[in-house]
Amino acid sequence: MRGQTFSAVNKGLETIKIEVEIKTIFGKPSFIIIGLANRVIDESRERITAALSQCGVRIRPKKTVVNLAPADLDKKSSSVELAIAVAMLKLYEEINLDTNKSLFLGELALDGRIRKIKGFVSIALTAREMGFRKIYFPRENLGELPNIQGLEFYPLVSLQEFLAFARGYLILKKAVFAQKQTFVSQNQVNFAHIFGHVQAKKALEIVAAGRHNLLMFGSPGSGKSLLAQALLSILPDLSEEEFLEVNRIYSICGLLKGSLLNTRPFRSPHQSISQLALIGGGFYQTPGEISLAHRGILFLDEFAEFKHQLIEMLRQPLETGLIEVNQGNQRCLYPADFTLVAASNPCPCGFAGSSKHRCRCSEYDLKRYQSRFSGPILDRIDLMLHVEAVEITDIETNHAESSSSIKERVLQAVALQKKRYLKTPFRDNANLSSQAVTDFCQIDSSAKKILDLMANHKKLSTRGYFKLFKVARTIADLAATEVIQKEHVLEAFNFRDFFI
Repeated sequence: MRGQTFSAVNKGLETIKIEVEIKTIFGKPSFIIIGLANRVIDESRERITAALSQCGVRIRPKKTVVNLAPADLDKKSSSVELAIAVAMLKLYEEINLDTNKSLFLGELALDGRIRKIKGFVSIALTAREMGFRKIYFPRENLGELPNIQGLEFYPLVSLQEFLAFARGYLILKKAVFAQKQTFVSQNQVNFAHIFGHVQAKKALEIVAAGRHNLLMFGSPGSGKSLLAQALLSILPDLSEEEFLEVNRIYSICGLLKGSLLNTRPFRSPHQSISQLALIGGGFYQTPGEISLAHRGILFLDEFAEFKHQLIEMLRQPLETGLIEVNQGNQRCLYPADFTLVAASNPCPCGFAGSSKHRCRCSEYDLKRYQSRFSGPILDRIDLMLHVEAVEITDIETNHAESSSSIKERVLQAVALQKKRYLKTPFRDNANLSSQAVTDFCQIDSSAKKILDLMANHKKLSTRGYFKLFKVARTIADLAATEVIQKEHVLEAFNFRDFFI
């Protein structure tokens, strides 16, 4: 006698098909799960036994062996429990159902209920590639249902419900993708409610249009955090591909609260964050904050207070949009294509360069504080500016532009970039290679001369030079100009001084 079904587990962002085999063999009556199952799955024996008992099916007094293939892969998810239970029902000939093209996902409760699982979106997106046509999954995951053609989704409340269906007593309704029920909105700060900060708003507009990295310095209370939060309101909407990428990551981390996320992520970890939480990895190989910020914003407030090692770990993802985590013999590659927005005080007391307060720091303290920002990290920052506190008179006479009008210009600039980089591997100005800058960024001869002269004066690295070039290209796109002019280059240079 033998029962067979299929399930799937996530290893990092990779989905792996699990073949569940059950067989009764000669030996002392027992229930054994093999195939590198960890303690979570080892305890599944009791949950499966109790759930089957609720269905009126008792474990036979024989030696029952459950094998989870491939045998050399660590299994750390309870989402295979429904597949094991269905395989046992087939083994005992309680049901006669063809399950070769079906995928079973779900954790069982003692009373037979099927509980929500993590990583449902990731598994659903790869199920068709693995050859499946039907997915039986927990009803609690219904809000995470992606729009995938060629797959039939059957939400289940309990094992009893599935047993009634398999015996022909009940007809299961297929789940239908309902777009209105999948979207979740995040609260956004409108630029119209932020007084003053004309230069800072312009910098954020450039960030949104070209996906450039930004570093803001300013005294406490000058509005750095508020400006960063407002950036979310002018970012382009997620494309369908980006929508699926973001929700796949959030599903694996269990952060989808009954519905999918349709806005770009905005992650703001505290400076006490650990390396594991920021980069990802660990026993369950979970993506970190930089992956949760994929296609969105990673906001690091009090940037200088983060551990030096953590800041330096941002080098690889800022360059490649990926982070590789190696732990023992396990290697995971996570997407981390985020826009970095960092904010920091300019000195230990916070008032260096302020026109309202006198700085109390010595020259030694100032240099020691600035040394926390290493050259390699600063070289990967495209824009930087000093944020001054707003005057009271600016508050009284404020007539700020709204986020909606700024977003219109951003979308127009993004459209120009999409047209320019059509049929190329590039998405926007920020991720252009050095050769691509030369190929795609037309520049006026006088503007090129100024660019070269000022780059030599500032002693910019090659990376810094091309980043400056790309910022000027974005400024020209916002002005709807195909050729970069000298005013665009000069404006780009206004955002190159890190320290006061």
